[in-house]
Parts: sequence; structure tokens; C-alpha cells
Amino acid sequence: MRRNARKQAVCRRRGPRAAAAAIAGSAAFGATLAGCSGGAGTGAPASAVAPSLPTPLATSVQASDGSWATVAMGHLDQPDNTFWQLLFRPTGKASWSDQVEATATATNGGLVLAAGGRSLAVAVRPSADLTYTPLISTSGSATSWSNGLITEGLAARPDALALGPGGRALALVSARGGAQVLGAAGDLSAWKLMVGERALAATGPGRSCGLGTLSAVGYLGTTALVGGSCARPGVAGVFAPSAQGWSLAGPVVPNALRHDRVEVLALGGTKTGAYCLLAVANRSGTDLVAAWSGRTGAWGTSPSFVVADREDVTSFGLAGRSSIFALLDGPSGHEQLVVATGPGHAWQQLPGPPAGTATVAFGPGGQADALVPDGTQLNIWALRPGLAGWAKSQLVHVAIQYGSSS
Repeated sequence: MRRNARKQAVCRRRGPRAAAAAIAGSAAFGATLAGCSGGAGTGAPASAVAPSLPTPLATSVQASDGSWATVAMGHLDQPDNTFWQLLFRPTGKASWSDQVEATATATNGGLVLAAGGRSLAVAVRPSADLTYTPLISTSGSATSWSNGLITEGLAARPDALALGPGGRALALVSARGGAQVLGAAGDLSAWKLMVGERALAATGPGRSCGLGTLSAVGYLGTTALVGGSCARPGVAGVFAPSAQGWSLAGPVVPNALRHDRVEVLALGGTKTGAYCLLAVANRSGTDLVAAWSGRTGAWGTSPSFVVADREDVTSFGLAGRSSIFALLDGPSGHEQLVVATGPGHAWQQLPGPPAGTATVAFGPGGQADALVPDGTQLNIWALRPGLAGWAKSQLVHVAIQYGSSS
């Protein structure tokens, strides 16, 4: 697996040796995903747990007031001079603005976004002397923010934070005894332990999965969902609370992939149910499978998409109301953008965005913007319905004070 600047930006807190070890460990199982895993180990022997597939933090979400995205900018090969930006494009508008000042703290550790209903929450991951996780949230306005706090460090996963109905929220945090899922009800500074990684692994469903690491949190209506990696082949580790404690509540892996190990990369709610993105890894490569659930909990899946040898997944997220996108980067810098639109439908291949694209944000009517950071400049390229390729649409200058975090 290639180690480019985007991987270094995501993996910087673990140091070069730890990052290289994580990448090497994933590559042993055929994983080709970019980034760095944030889940803590369960303490079980390496042969007894599923491989943890690295996940990138750069992504985009859609809220009621517009699209939000986060990308790393600055000197991406220098942790203290890498700063994650909070970018916003209002509904019906074409231009992006940088709202990172709303976080009121250094963003070297990365930003994690969560959208739910009319609300958006942004978590600032720990870095340097910042050992906890500050939160800001807004409801239908990019100018009015409320503060929150998680005393633990949020995991380095794009779906480590989730917002649900009625002010509910979930957070996946790193802890000494393994990753933990915390829950809040209306107050983003009042969190309670919902379940720990080791405790969930010890349940019947956890043993049936061979739970390795927790990787994502989300909602199906008012029901909390927790995703992870499974050592048992063919099992998708999506868990939900039940009368008996916890149950496996995820999709059935396609028959052709029943002998491969599965990790939940993305997990979240839609207006009609929930979605997830699975990475199915074997020694010859990695397949991506998207899945959707209605409110009844019945899942349907897409056909698998094969990630080519030496190809990295550099971003993923929602593309519109319920479609799921994956951004891939080949060894020659060739970008590939694919979208899963629904159960049973083959992945759609969109025109490849410009080299260096960190993430893609989708808007109404099938429009998409590619965000391409270059030092202190963010280049925006637009893909509009009916057009064959991407066109440069905006240049955003970001004020970065190098050395301010050291």
C-alpha cells in the first residue's frame, strides 16, 4: 500500500512506525483502504480477531441547511502543520466557505462530522495537549453554535459520532480497556457508557461475529446501531440493543463473499431507514458492499465492487439522500469515483475527479463538488448533470498559521 500525504495526515497521531504497522497488518489481509484505524484492540491474540481496515477521515455530510465537508490542509507530512478544515456550502448555492473558526481550537487531530434531522455536530479529535473531544453543534444555521464535550478521545473513524431523533447522540471513543460507545440524550456534554468493546465481544452475538474492533455508530430510527469488524467469515458486525442485551442486526453478506472477513466502514441513518458500507477482505483483495435497511430492519445489499490491486479508498460517505459514494486513488494518481444507489443496483462509475481530490460532496439533482487541497489553497471542481467532466468552479484561500500548534 502506498503511503501518501493523506495517509500521513490521518495516521499522524500514532507515529510513523505505528502507522506503518497498521497499514502492513491490513495489507496482509488484502486491505487497500487509505487512512489509519482508530479502534482499540480487545487484547485477544492477533489470530483470534478480525483485521482492522484503515479508514479515512475526509468526508462530507448533508444537513438541512446545506453540505458540510472536512479535509486536511497545510503541510500534510508534518503533523503540527496539518489542520483540518470545516467547509460549508449552503443549499442552493455554489460557493464553499471555511467555518473552522467555529471550533475555537486547533484541529490537528482531525474533525468528525455527524448530521441528523436539522442538526449538525462537529467533533475535534485530540492532538498534542488536547486529550478530550470538544464538540460544537448547530440546528439549521451555520452562524449559531452550541458547545459540547466528551471527556474521552473520539476514535479516528468518520462515523465515530452519530445524531439521532429527539436529541439522541452516540460517540465511539478510545479507552484503556478497549473502545467504548457512549450515549447522550439532548446534552452533548452529558455522556453515559452504553457498551464497551470487550463487553460486546463477550456477548453471544459478539462471539458469533468474533468481534475485533468497533468501527462506527449510527441510528435506525430511534434504535442505536454499533458497527465493528468480525473474525468469523461472512458475518457483518452491526449490533443493536435488544430485550436480551444485544443482537446482530446487520445485512446478510452476498453468497460469493461468505468466506471472507467483514468490517463495517460506514453506518448511519436515512429518512427511510439506515445504511452501511462493508469492506470484505481476503488475501487477494477487498470488496466494497453497500447495504440499506428500511424501518423494519430488513436489509438489501448492492453487488460487490472490487477494489483493484494497489488502489486506495481515500473517502466515502452519503451521495444525496441514501446513495453511498467511494473515492479511490490508483498508483498513478488516477482518481476513481463510484456510487451505490440502492439494493441490487450495480455501482455507478462517475467521471474521475481531479488528482489530489480529498473528498466529494453531493448536492441536489446529482451535482457533485470535488475538494482538492493544495497547501493553503482549496480548489473546488464541479460535476453537473449532463456534463462529461469536471470543471474548476472556485478557489478558497485558507489562512493557516504554520507553527501555531507546536
